Amino acid sequence: MDTAEEADICRVCRSEGTPEKPLYHPCVCTGSIKFIHQECLVQWLKHSRKEYCELCKHRFAFTPTCWCGTCCKGGIL
Repeated sequence: MDTAEEADICRVCRSEGTPEKPLYHPCVCTGSIKFIHQECLVQWLKHSRKEYCELCKHRFAFTPTCWCGTCCKGGIL
């Protein structure tokens, strides 16, 4: 068995986070399903039409992710 620590991956697309596409943990899920890319979560929310995690039932928190204060359209943290 390999004891090397595995990198965190998105629970939707199964890819790692990058500086351009960081991983977030917008609910209280833990383990391998804790992380998700913002874009993946937005697509899933459009598909599911729910504002909460279907696994842990925690309501996702929507807050701006930019820092300039003028270009924000709302993001997920």
